[in-house]
Amino acid sequence: MTARACLSPGALAWLLLGACAALPGRACAAGAASRAVQVASSAQLVLDAEAHPGKLVLWITRTRNHTPVTGAGNVTVTLNGRAVKVAAQKSDYVISTDGMHGGKHSIAVIVAHNGIRELLTGAVTLPNTPSLLERLQKHSTWAWWVLNIGVLLLAVRLISRGKKQT
Repeated sequence: MTARACLSPGALAWLLLGACAALPGRACAAGAASRAVQVASSAQLVLDAEAHPGKLVLWITRTRNHTPVTGAGNVTVTLNGRAVKVAAQKSDYVISTDGMHGGKHSIAVIVAHNGIRELLTGAVTLPNTPSLLERLQKHSTWAWWVLNIGVLLLAVRLISRGKKQT
């Protein structure tokens, strides 16, 4: 007789979620819907990027030993020829993409390392961010409720003012 352990699908999902939470941020995110892709490389550096709604995460590693290039002052980034702010978080560089349209964008990253400055260029694909109108259409039921309650409150106020004057 053999004993066989059987996990329900729900228990397996919780187990996988716990394992994903225990992994470092990049490894867990690689299994998510958007994946890190190699944008550019040179003889000394590799640039990987992962696009999320509202932000773009960059990783810059050395080709020789795969160690990350760290430090906020070491990296300058331009998207479509415009300089963008870069926030250094451990070995990640995070760029806010709020207000940018989805689709392909050219990226240029200047990295200062080992006493030199190196330029890495490539293209990244940003996800489409919905406009305010699209967000309201998505939540149109809520918008109609708010509008109807506002009209009702305005009508009650106007009626109560009319009764006070007579």
